[in-house]
Parts: sequence; C-alpha cells; structure tokens
Amino acid sequence: MLALAGIGAALAQDHSAAPMMAPARSPLTEQGWSDLSTRSGRISDADSIVDQFRERFPDRPRIAVLWHQALSDRVSDWYGYHRTTLAMSGKSSQSDGKKRTQQQGNVAAGVQSETRGVPGERQKETSFALRDGLIGTFQSAGASMVDEGLARRLSDNALEDGTFSRLSPDQLRLQMRALAEYADYVLELTAGDGSDPGYRVRVLSTENATVVTTFSTTAEPPESEKESHWVATSSGYQKRDMPVSLSQIGRELALLTMERMRP
Repeated sequence: MLALAGIGAALAQDHSAAPMMAPARSPLTEQGWSDLSTRSGRISDADSIVDQFRERFPDRPRIAVLWHQALSDRVSDWYGYHRTTLAMSGKSSQSDGKKRTQQQGNVAAGVQSETRGVPGERQKETSFALRDGLIGTFQSAGASMVDEGLARRLSDNALEDGTFSRLSPDQLRLQMRALAEYADYVLELTAGDGSDPGYRVRVLSTENATVVTTFSTTAEPPESEKESHWVATSSGYQKRDMPVSLSQIGRELALLTMERMRP
C-alpha cells in the first residue's frame, strides 16, 4: 500500500512539457511561397542593394563583362603536339711533350613544335537593351564598367613599337594582360541550357583569382515590381502582366550580382 501511495504522489506532481520533435511552422502566404519557390530572385529591394553595394565598394570597382562567353581554360593561342630533345657529349685529350690536356663537353638542345589554335567562334551578339540595363544599373551604384574589347586594343597598342614587324599577338595572353591592367573584377555572363534555363553569372577577382560569386537565374523582376494592367474582357476584368523587357532583365542581373558580391 505504501508503494502504491508513493506512485500516486509522483503522478500528481507537475512535470515540464516534453520538447516537440520539430519547431512549429506557420503556414506560408502566397507571396512567401512565391519567394521560396523563386530562390534565384533577389531578397532586398533595389534601393537597398545599391546602397549596400556603395558601402562595400566605395572606390568605384572596375568591372569588365564578358558577354555570352567565359574565360578559356587555355592560357595561349599556341599549343604543342610533341617535343624533341637532342643530347650530345664529347671528350678529347692531347699530349704535347710533358704537358697533357684533356677537354670534355656536353651539348643539349630541345625543339618543340607548336601550332596556333583555330580562331574561336564569333561572339554571340548581345542585345543593346540588355547591355544598357546591366551597365546602367552598375554605374548608378558607383561601379566603373570596362569594355573588354577596348582594353585589349589599348594593351596591344602599348606593346606596338611602330615597326610593323611585330608578330600577331597571342590573343588569350593579350586578353589576360588587359583584364589584369584595366579591371578589378570580371563578370562572365552566359546563357543556361535546357535543364537550367535563364542566365549564368560568375564574378572573378583579377587581384587574387578568387571566385567572388556564381549563380544562375531567370532574371525576372519580383512580382511586386512587374508592370500589370486590368483589361476589360467579356468575362470581367482580368489582370495581365506586361512582358519583361531585355532592359529589365539586364537591370535584374546587375542587382542580383551586386547583392551577392563581397569584397
């Protein structure tokens, strides 16, 4: 009886609530679900992104954009199929009365056959509106936009000695010389494929060869910033979104990149 009474007293005492296996999650709103399902979109509003970019990069970073192309894995236009080495050795001695001399020598030579690569495919044309949207947005945030083609021409012109006897420059090495001299960051902009539609962005630092950011996105503005109109139809008013222009896509690409860039 005493044992039963002890058990009853223990059961009558207050106990702390058992911890839940997982924290409670509140249901998502339509806007919350849209933000979650569109992870490639930006998080902050445009003005906040521009202000934060100015704070992180107060010295007007120089950015060169490679439109629809990425840096080549090769470092030179030239590549070698094979290399031939030749080694020779010789030894001679002679005697002249009491004096004897001895000579010994080695000769080595190497020859490498190199071939210049075929010219690359012509760069895909980029819409002027897309360029305008991206470049203008970066400039509004204080960045200096570098034209990669002009940087190469200026670098090549600085190497020219005026004799017109200099061989045609190595284009890949010339590109890297120009980027290292005129740009702080290189922004590669390439198109996605069927499994990853939209755009791929990669930003590289020319100072220490680090990857600053890399991401893929459809580059569509947030729903709250899309232009829409109510249209009167036979079944009532319908809300219709205006098509997203290439200039808007360029602006969105710039904002997404600035949001992810860290010095």
